Amino acid sequence: MFGNKERPETTESSYQPVSKPVNTKDARTLIGEGVRVEGNFFIPTPTRVDGVIKGNLTGDSALVVGEKGWIEGTVCASEVLLLGTIEGNVEAKRLEMKKGSRMIGDILVDDLITEIGCTFNGRCAMKPEEQSNIQELKPQLAPPEEEPSGNVRIKSKLSV
Repeated sequence: MFGNKERPETTESSYQPVSKPVNTKDARTLIGEGVRVEGNFFIPTPTRVDGVIKGNLTGDSALVVGEKGWIEGTVCASEVLLLGTIEGNVEAKRLEMKKGSRMIGDILVDDLITEIGCTFNGRCAMKPEEQSNIQELKPQLAPPEEEPSGNVRIKSKLSV
């Protein structure tokens, strides 16, 4: 009767992330807790590291470093979700650092997401300047017509 009409389901939020976040369930390769490996690795599929890797990781897929995961080396991947520790440089389209994670090294990323409680010691570059869409605008100064008064005249291209 009253109030029993079907209501359309509402969505929790209309926020749409720029790119889909890395999901640990998507991992097809697993380096489990307690495993220690050395060497350079190519990761063609989404990978989760819960063990220790001494070496470089390169690939076009996502990488998840679990809470007990530790990587000592350079990481190049499309997306990196960091819950553990990386000691080395990271180059990725997206790096997401969760609470309790540690990053010691330089990063080069398009998107950087950090939570309160993560640690980052290193340098960060978002994009090379030649790929940046930010332009520095400098005003054109008109030659002084009189004695300099300390004021700056800006030459305008608009005519009134």
